[in-house]
Amino acid sequence: MEMVGFYGGFLILEIGPVADMRLFFDCIRFGMKDLPKGTDGGLLTDRLYRRYLRLEELDPATALLGQVREILKNIKTKTIDWSGFKPDQSELDRSLPNLGALFAPYLDSALTVISDARRFHKEFDSYKPVITIITSAPRFYVEKQRPLAEYDALEGEPMWLR
Repeated sequence: MEMVGFYGGFLILEIGPVADMRLFFDCIRFGMKDLPKGTDGGLLTDRLYRRYLRLEELDPATALLGQVREILKNIKTKTIDWSGFKPDQSELDRSLPNLGALFAPYLDSALTVISDARRFHKEFDSYKPVITIITSAPRFYVEKQRPLAEYDALEGEPMWLR
């Protein structure tokens, strides 16, 4: 089972299986309907999901992750249709009361890597972008070398789902 997480700055944080990360982003999309009108959810549903966060996107992405966390706290885990869920391919604890609790490790990891990418930039005047990435070796070592231009040109599924 391939594992996925967030990478940027000094850090790589492995979170869980690919199927769980996909579900995390599906739940973000579901929760986006409750964001204030005019909020650009693409920072999470496109940039973090499929591409990478640019330096100037870190602050807005941090704020958006906070908003999403609050929305997910109000969605009870038992209200989700889990019929397509494959427990043997997951590490999620569906007994948790709401999606905010279920995906807290994902939200916390994203925020930690964003913070670390800011610190890296401040200390070295160089930016290592925040990317959702396969963390399983040896694929991680190949993926971390992938040019950002390939992410910029990407259409369809993100690299971590290929």
